[in-house]
Parts: sequence; structure tokens; C-alpha cells
Amino acid sequence: MFNKRRNEERVSVVPVEKVAEAVSEIVEVPEVADVIATPAEAEVAQPEGSTFNVKQANGNLKPSIISEGFEFIGEIRSAGYLTIDGVVRGTLALHSIQIGTSGVLDGNVTCDTMNVKGNFSGKLDCRDLTIGSRAVVEGDVSFKSITIQRGGVVKGDMRKKS
Repeated sequence: MFNKRRNEERVSVVPVEKVAEAVSEIVEVPEVADVIATPAEAEVAQPEGSTFNVKQANGNLKPSIISEGFEFIGEIRSAGYLTIDGVVRGTLALHSIQIGTSGVLDGNVTCDTMNVKGNFSGKLDCRDLTIGSRAVVEGDVSFKSITIQRGGVVKGDMRKKS
């Protein structure tokens, strides 16, 4: 009834070596050593008066999660990654933080990267900040680079660091 061959397209097969050769002529690919950050480049700025040094995220550290329905009040310091789907109030110094859509973070935060999909309020000092389409960010925020998706809400003092 239907001819299956009618809708098929002919695909030519090109050896991987030829594709890699063509791409390398078009795009300059950095050496692996150029991509990996040195410990000095990966250090995270610390809150004033802090005695804890957060250094480069250790590849052996597992990500930490504050789950939905969980509330933490206090101080968190780590060279690793934290995902917040519950509620956190306090002082945080981490390498990377992700606030999930159900997450709430209220406090004084210093980190290298932060991805907000939920709610943040307080003081934030970070290098890279991403604000999602359903996120609400309020407070005193300083950053080196920022990405705000359509629908993301920002209230307060926003400063770009040089």
C-alpha cells in the first residue's frame, strides 16, 4: 500500500578522520591544559571575616542536596556543589549552588557559580549568575557575568564586578 522507499533519503558516509580534519581547519581547538582552571583561578571569594578557605571544587566531592520539605538554618561551607530544593537560611560559601524550582535561599552567599530556578533573597557575591524563567532574585547582588531568562524577576541592587 505504501512505498517505504519513497520517503527515505540517501546518506553518504564520511570517515571520522576527514570530519575531524575539516573541523580543525575551521575551528581552533584549545589544548586541554588551557581549559582546566588552576587552583588560584578556581578559588571562591569569601565573606568578610571568614576563616574558611573554599578552594577549587574537588573532583571527589559528591554534590549535596537540601531536599524539598527540608529546612536548614545556619552556615554552610564547602568546595563542592549544593542543590537546594527545600529552604536554606543563613551564610553560605560554596563553589557552586543551584536553587531548584521549589527551592528557597535567604542569606549571605558567596560562590563561584549560581543557578537560580526558584527564589533567592539576601546578599550574593558570585562570578557567574544564571536566573531562570521562573526565578525571583531579590537583594544586593554582585556578579561578573549574568544570564537572565525571559520571565526571570530581579529586584534590588545589581552590580557588575570588573
